[in-house]
Amino acid sequence: MRRITIALAALVLLGATAQAQTPAPAQAGAPLPGAQPATPAVVASPEAHAAAAKLVEMIGVNRQSQQLVAVMRAQMVQMVVRTSGKSPEESTKIVDEVLMPDFTAQEAELTDAIVDVWATSFSIEDLKALLAFYATPLGQRLISTLPQITQQGMAAGQNWGRRIYQVALQKHKDELIARGLKF
Repeated sequence: MRRITIALAALVLLGATAQAQTPAPAQAGAPLPGAQPATPAVVASPEAHAAAAKLVEMIGVNRQSQQLVAVMRAQMVQMVVRTSGKSPEESTKIVDEVLMPDFTAQEAELTDAIVDVWATSFSIEDLKALLAFYATPLGQRLISTLPQITQQGMAAGQNWGRRIYQVALQKHKDELIARGLKF
């Protein structure tokens, strides 16, 4: 389940990247079918941006970004293996030599985008309060234990999901078979 969640996160990011690189429609300003209306971009003040950058650094977003890129790398290797039939070693070499330099060269853009999210989601007073909190012993403890807590929470969710899934499969087995699923 964790692999699926990570894979979906990576694919969403890859999809967002691909969508961002899709050329604009021929008729400028015309909404795409099914597209949500554009919301005006919120621009953070330089002070909010600086406070958000300090906060993002303090809570370790750069490490999280690097971990996300590593997960995406692994997913790309698997995709190359599946689509090319090449060995995992050959696929890793292709990803590392051809695709990863682009991710590495532009990794700062991800951090900047995250800083912008923080800077536009919180007031300058909120950002200063968060900085003050994370500088306390409790805030530092939260920063250091949150990855472990998150991992344990994900494991609890996976166990719960497996248990419910198994019970639901048994409960609805006849209906699922009737709908063409094979066990």
